[in-house]
Amino acid sequence: MVETNRRETHASKKDGGSDVRVVVEVDGTPIGFLELDIDRLWPLLSHRKRDNSPVEWVDSARFDSLVRAAVIKRLMSRLEQQLYSTLGDEIVKAQLDVESFMLRAETAAQTFGSTRADIEKVVADSGRTSADFYALFWEYLLDDGEGFDLKKEWKAARKTSQ
Repeated sequence: MVETNRRETHASKKDGGSDVRVVVEVDGTPIGFLELDIDRLWPLLSHRKRDNSPVEWVDSARFDSLVRAAVIKRLMSRLEQQLYSTLGDEIVKAQLDVESFMLRAETAAQTFGSTRADIEKVVADSGRTSADFYALFWEYLLDDGEGFDLKKEWKAARKTSQ
């Protein structure tokens, strides 16, 4: 099972702007990060028409700063939950893709041979090019359907090219 977790969330001032960065780890290994420029994001979040604070007993600039920090903290929390949930699901799907591609490559090796010399012989016997073979191989790897018969497709493609 893939376990995702949040390694670090921090706000930093860089070149006068403020960024929030979430470092993403999978099974304890950092794999990337999500970085948001809060100065660019904030206008999308706050559409307040008035510049003054709704409470007079807090300095307006300080109040705005506190509201911004609280909103960004909650936003990041929600984004992290979604990110890790989605990332976990997508990693499982990608692992299945790896297995599927490996099984398809093994099937191609059983059908045509596993060495370069085997493929060169298949290509030479067909009167086609190596590029034709590799194009068919990649099409086969990426095909989502189950009805792709490599040998039949190679023979059918040979007939249409002659």
